[in-house]
Amino acid sequence: MGMPVADLAAIHAAFADPVVYTGAGLTAAPLTAICSDVPADAFLGAGATARHISFEFRASDLPSAPGKGDIIVHDGVNWSVIDIVRRRDIAAWSLSVEKAL
Repeated sequence: MGMPVADLAAIHAAFADPVVYTGAGLTAAPLTAICSDVPADAFLGAGATARHISFEFRASDLPSAPGKGDIIVHDGVNWSVIDIVRRRDIAAWSLSVEKAL
C-alpha cells in the first residue's frame, strides 16, 4: 500500500525542483521533479566515485510513459533517461539519467 496522497503531495512540494521535460508526449514542458544524486553501487577499483542520478516525477504529470532517451533539463544541465521504474506505491516514475551528449 502506498503513502496517503496528502503526504506524497507535501513531500513533492518540499523537495521538487523545476525541470524542463521533453518526451512522453511533451516538448520542453516545465514540470517539477525530485532530483536524487547518491553514490552508485560499490565496485572495485581506483577512484570508485560513480554517482547514481535520478529524477522522480509524479505519474500524473506525464501524459504517457517516459522512454529511454527522453531529455530532462535541470539547473542548466541536459540529462538523458537511461532507466525507467514505475513506482506504483507512490504514484511516480523514477528515471535514472546520464548527461546528454
